[in-house]
Amino acid sequence: MMVSSVPDNSPFYYGQFPEDFVWGVGTSSYQIEGGWKDDGKGPSIWDTYAHTDGRIEDKSNGDVACDSYNRYKEDVQLIKQMGKIPYIFSQVKNYRFSISWSRVLSNGTLATRNEKGIQYYKNLISELLKNGIKPLVTLYHWDLPQALQDVGGWESDKMIDYFSDYARLMFQEFGDQVKFWTTFNEPWISSLLGYGTGTSAPGIEEIGTKPYTTAHIIIKSHVKAYRIDWKEPKTQAQSDIDAAERAMQFMLGWFANPIFGNGDYPEVMKQQIADKSRKMGIPNRLPEFTEQEKRDNLGSSDFFGINTYTTNLVSYKDNSKSTKPNHFEDQDNQFSTDPSWKGANSGWLWVVPWGMRKILNFIKDRYHNPVIYVTENGVSDCGQIDDQSRIEYFRAYINEVLKAMKMDNCNVKGYMAWSLMDNFEWGAGYGPKFGLAKVDFEKNERTRTLKASAHYYADLVKQNGFTQSSFNMYKYIKEDLEERDMFYKGLFPPNFAWGAATSAYQIEGGWNEDGKGPSIWDDFSHAGKIAYQQTGDVACDSYHQYKKDVEMLKKLGVSHYRFSIAWSRIMANGTIGTLNPKGIEYYNNLINELLANNIQPMVTLYHWDLPSALQKTGGWKDPAIVDKFAEYARVCFTHFGDRVKLWITFNEPFVVSWLGYGIAVMAPGVYDPGVGVYQVTHHIIKSHVKVYHLYNDHFRSRYNGKVGITLDCDWKEPLTDNALDRYAAERSLKFKLGWFADPIFGNGDYPSVMKRYIARKSKLQGASDFIGLNHYTTNLVNHKDKGIGWHSYDANQDTDTPFSPCWNRTRSNWLRVNPWGLRKLLRWIKERYRDPVVYVTENGVSDDGEMDDVSRQTYYTRYINEMLKAIKLDNVDVRGYMAWSLMDNFEWGSGFTQKFGLYHVDFDIDSRPRTPKGSVTTYAKIIQDNGFH
Repeated sequence: MMVSSVPDNSPFYYGQFPEDFVWGVGTSSYQIEGGWKDDGKGPSIWDTYAHTDGRIEDKSNGDVACDSYNRYKEDVQLIKQMGKIPYIFSQVKNYRFSISWSRVLSNGTLATRNEKGIQYYKNLISELLKNGIKPLVTLYHWDLPQALQDVGGWESDKMIDYFSDYARLMFQEFGDQVKFWTTFNEPWISSLLGYGTGTSAPGIEEIGTKPYTTAHIIIKSHVKAYRIDWKEPKTQAQSDIDAAERAMQFMLGWFANPIFGNGDYPEVMKQQIADKSRKMGIPNRLPEFTEQEKRDNLGSSDFFGINTYTTNLVSYKDNSKSTKPNHFEDQDNQFSTDPSWKGANSGWLWVVPWGMRKILNFIKDRYHNPVIYVTENGVSDCGQIDDQSRIEYFRAYINEVLKAMKMDNCNVKGYMAWSLMDNFEWGAGYGPKFGLAKVDFEKNERTRTLKASAHYYADLVKQNGFTQSSFNMYKYIKEDLEERDMFYKGLFPPNFAWGAATSAYQIEGGWNEDGKGPSIWDDFSHAGKIAYQQTGDVACDSYHQYKKDVEMLKKLGVSHYRFSIAWSRIMANGTIGTLNPKGIEYYNNLINELLANNIQPMVTLYHWDLPSALQKTGGWKDPAIVDKFAEYARVCFTHFGDRVKLWITFNEPFVVSWLGYGIAVMAPGVYDPGVGVYQVTHHIIKSHVKVYHLYNDHFRSRYNGKVGITLDCDWKEPLTDNALDRYAAERSLKFKLGWFADPIFGNGDYPSVMKRYIARKSKLQGASDFIGLNHYTTNLVNHKDKGIGWHSYDANQDTDTPFSPCWNRTRSNWLRVNPWGLRKLLRWIKERYRDPVVYVTENGVSDDGEMDDVSRQTYYTRYINEMLKAIKLDNVDVRGYMAWSLMDNFEWGSGFTQKFGLYHVDFDIDSRPRTPKGSVTTYAKIIQDNGFH
């Protein structure tokens, strides 16, 4: 009978663990070390498995992983420094890690002893002890040397001697400093998944026999550690109770009974397999221990190590008609879960805390109350720093351990949280994150950052239990999470401007028609600087098909269309001497077509496409550009100002300055990150101000329009609540948005944090009627001292800007989906610049061009809702929203490989047909409703 005296739910237990209770954290070699072939290391079965196409979900591998082979000192510091304020001496004093067999013995045998591999573990152990942390070492965590697999692996009796030789060497080399050894981690995984289902290395699929033969070899090699989940009867029917008992014996008892029970496999397991084999007319598939082996098995472990994460419901299933041997069908069981259980980021893991107490009681009752260490326990998520779900998991599961000790007298001596840090999660790759510390796998330095759960766990360990006055959840996570993520039902203000946006070079084509001069983007693309050597020579062909564009806008139901004028189309070399009537005629026709369909034009004067002739004289680095831009703007105001009421001087001047003249990845491709980038910005700001005053002095009284500038900015969220990271995030915002906005909307000067880099001042206060904001994504920001060796705009900030792994990826590497960043940025603009009028002039997401673009539909819905929250809850004065983009187009350096459009454009057909995507319906409904009902 299963243990039934332990309740599924009991009140939270307040109390302390024993003074000598062992607290720690765990990892394993393949999941964190990397250095897969460095310094004489031989390949393991996991190297081979991960290098085989189709094995790992995200097609990744552990070749580098967390790079702990080179960064083990950083790992030790993570353990030492757990806590909101780093303790002088961490209470988490134990680190469970595994040795890579093929790092110390390249092919698994003593003949290939590798001194550099042995020295690595000596260094790690020494570093741990130096910091007051005890090493708890696992000899085998699934990564068998490939050379031993090639001669049979765990199917071969020879493995017993190979493993014994390996273990003896490790005891000799490290035994004077390591007092806690685990031979095998989760042998159930090695046997069943490695040699049965093939879903773990070495990937052998033979479910009927090999799990039993390999387990037999592993047990004879002295198994000491186990991974097991609680098996709860689905109902109280006797058949389900018996089924749950069988499930426990087939998983836990399979390895535990020979060592902690009677020296042999569980009787129910022996009987089930023998009966099934006999009915199939095949020999018994479960190997037998000799009487001497049974005696040797008993007492071959000083403790019972248990890895437990979750619970399953078990019910009876009659498999008597099975014709092929199968480990799962041998049990006559089926497994399920309760739909009320909370899930995790691993499909097999459900949060059921009371299962922890039940399994500890099962071990106590069945195996004479052995010493137990919980050697792994944890939960997966997507990797957020504010990991509330992990805090809740640890709180509940560790409390069940305490109940088992205090209320049930289970002899538990220690608990190892899994895992110290995010790592390579076997077949799931880098998707599920189990870490107390975040690892940024997108950066070569594999930056580690403690999460909220690390501070919680450190405090729990420091207090050695639970007190009624401690552990307020919001001490560890941001208090605004629930309100931040809610969906808001409501309407936008009357006359809110709804629109879509494009830019000239990205859609027009006609690059050299009707007197148009070349631009720097014509030059840049013709020089082969674009993906697949693509160009904007034709693009969407809007120079000839603008009426189709207007039809698309009308179907969307928008009130505004934001487009840009190509400077070199109306002034071929950028000066009044090359005024082009046909270019002016084109924009007149477009504006008139819009107005005829009740759509207001929002016109951008400069969207990155400087006339080539002006670049030859220095472009935006030339002080004379200020007057030339004003001359161009005067032409536009004169010819179109009677019908255009919303003007934007510059689109994203940051891109022009930093990407165009700083690091040369955009046209005109000038590399001058330390000086030129600031000169360009200075001239752009002065150009904007001059044009603003030009309109004010000569056109406003006649046309009564508005002039603004569009700045791009990602929200900058502090990576942690550490003061340095908070200051870094604020500094990053000032270097990005404030660089351009402070002189225009602030105090007329650059942000004080930038003043030491830019000496000259220009009194520009109030030189804009609105801020145009282009916003797509969010960065996390942490302080990073970049020294003085490299003088550049980027290095001057002393910041690093990673992404959260929880934010959905898109087709653009720089763009991750994080809707609440828009609201936070709008609120920051309101507070810093005295509540200016704001238009969101670009917002959108890229994909591969799917017609049923669910990701874009979700993106628009969530981001627009965050804008509504900014208006309604934060009183930000947002007047309009322009979706990017009306249609797929030329996406700058990425050419036509990334699609942002509401409408699909077929670039393989000369006529460039346009087709509405699913997002057209979604966006049109929001416009029609003017919000969310």
